[in-house]
Amino acid sequence: MEATNYEKIIVSGIKGLPKRTLQEIADFVYFLRRRDIDPKGFEEEQFRALLEDDLGSLDESELRHLEEEFADYESVHPRR
Repeated sequence: MEATNYEKIIVSGIKGLPKRTLQEIADFVYFLRRRDIDPKGFEEEQFRALLEDDLGSLDESELRHLEEEFADYESVHPRR
């Protein structure tokens, strides 16, 4: 099936859907475009989101320990 046929199916399929559902579809379209157009940027964005989620689940003592571990990271491990 050609791309234009898929576009027609998608357009006709979303007509009349509630606003909330259309918002979800728009988010999904953004997700797909981001993933396909800029895979490297998408990968980095996903990594940051997962890292932030992991860091958000640490308690205060774990977070303090992690900050101490990486205090001089830039000077010890400079980027090449």
